[in-house]
Amino acid sequence: MSETALTLIKSAFRTIGVLAVGETLSANDSAIGLENMQFMFRHWSAKNIRLYYTKQETLALTGATSYTIGSGGDLDTVRPSSIRGAFIKSSAGIDSHIKIIDEEYYRRISLKSLGGAPEYLWFSPEYPLAKLFLWPVGTGTLYLDSLKPLTDPTAITSSITLPPEYDEAVKYGLAIRLAAEYGRTSAPEVVALANSSMNDLEIKNFAEQINSVRPEIIRMTNRYNIDAG
Repeated sequence: MSETALTLIKSAFRTIGVLAVGETLSANDSAIGLENMQFMFRHWSAKNIRLYYTKQETLALTGATSYTIGSGGDLDTVRPSSIRGAFIKSSAGIDSHIKIIDEEYYRRISLKSLGGAPEYLWFSPEYPLAKLFLWPVGTGTLYLDSLKPLTDPTAITSSITLPPEYDEAVKYGLAIRLAAEYGRTSAPEVVALANSSMNDLEIKNFAEQINSVRPEIIRMTNRYNIDAG
């Protein structure tokens, strides 16, 4: 799907009966529609299962304890919604799996500056720049697989580029939000279409996210045990 925000907003307004076919949308209604679309995309982005692709990016490690990720960060890219997996490629071209851990696990590491080949990664979702904490700290090339949030339309003329299967989910999801904004009751069939189209997306995205994880990321190996010391 490659539409402008205006096209989708007008379609949603027609669905709830605020706009007639061939009628021009007012500047005020356009602004309200755009705001609701932005809110909806941000809500969707908070749920990984509504994001449709995993992107792999690389970062040259310098031996630092942590690296920033996001616009203007050490890894200058769109701030990820979550990290799906990671591995290190050494100068010899050998790939080594990195285990993704949580904050509590990382806190239990007593010597965070220990040098060596990185084996663990904790993603701290700070804003506007998130952080990647690696342990042990070392060098090499980090390959990072992450889910990116949906891009916010910044203007009514912004292009909304999503896979075709998102058409119905955007239209009817936005219609429900606008109905509430304009004091209208969403028709049962609109709610049903919004739910079914989103359910289809989540099932498809979940399957693709599982299939996109590289074998070296999900394969467990016998490595140094933090708990054992």
